[in-house]
Amino acid sequence: MVDAIVFSSVTKTVLTADGPKSLIKDVNLNFETGGIYGIIGLGGAGKSTLLKLVDHTLTPTSGTISVFGQDLGALDERGLAAVKAQISKVGVFPDFDPERTILESVAIAAGEDPEAREPDEKARAKAFRLLREVSLRSQKDTYPSQLSGGELQRAAVARAFASSPRIVLLDEVTAAQDHIESLDILRLVQQFAHESDATVLLATHEISAVKEICDHIVVLDRGLVVEEGATHAVLADPQAAQTRIFTQSASSLGKVQTLLDGHDPVVDLRPGQKLISLRYVHEDVSEPLVSLVTRKFGIDVNIMLADVQIVGKHPIGGIVAVFEGPERNIRDAITFLRSKKVRVEVLAEN
Repeated sequence: MVDAIVFSSVTKTVLTADGPKSLIKDVNLNFETGGIYGIIGLGGAGKSTLLKLVDHTLTPTSGTISVFGQDLGALDERGLAAVKAQISKVGVFPDFDPERTILESVAIAAGEDPEAREPDEKARAKAFRLLREVSLRSQKDTYPSQLSGGELQRAAVARAFASSPRIVLLDEVTAAQDHIESLDILRLVQQFAHESDATVLLATHEISAVKEICDHIVVLDRGLVVEEGATHAVLADPQAAQTRIFTQSASSLGKVQTLLDGHDPVVDLRPGQKLISLRYVHEDVSEPLVSLVTRKFGIDVNIMLADVQIVGKHPIGGIVAVFEGPERNIRDAITFLRSKKVRVEVLAEN
């Protein structure tokens, strides 16, 4: 099967008052058909630029971008329009026609002729079904100004999938929503994407959004791809400094160094105690390891911090705990845990 999107040595450079600036640099990426990809990075990392290159809002300074095997730079106007017709996009602030009801706007997107002034009955029926799916059936005849931000974003997701796109680009779609609204929006995206086998690129600075629905993750830092791979694998054992910053900021485990640096009483150790970090870095770790080492090696394990989440049906995260007992028993317990594919680090000891 041909990949949905392929970036080959793509760089985008713009001129600024300080001279040329590369928004993305020598990017090589393959996005498989039907995958949900999280494009994550801080402001200025190049997330929005990457999306704009896919829908040809921007053109690369060098390199090539192919969509379903077609080089965008080699297409004529008609061919490019045909490709772009297969792509939908949702931004942080949806742009709806203020003079049309939500049903009308979604129905126009669902119609065979996107330039039609009035949608036909088939398009209206599809729009009604989609609005029902996003829990907006009762608001179908309302205007954009009458909807809350979360409702409007759900309507935007319905509109994006109304045209049966093969690619959906989402640019910070949860940035202006509260946590519950964000989860609703992300789960709707996931549902519609799986039903239609659409390829989704979700650009975000929120690691929680990536964990929720993304199969794969691409980490950008100042225009460079610093890490990519299956979401579980990357987040469980991040290699790039930027990825580690994201994972630590979203986890209570990242607080342990602050506690140690501040000599917090919570991490004061008595003689014979060790403060140990256990991280799940392989997807087949599922045993109750804390209770197992307690029984097997005759040591006490006092959990200080814990953050274990399920991503892609596999656990990621870990715990920080105080191990107490005979030195040899603790050493044997650490060896045992490492044999179980757990990353063990002694953070402090007394």
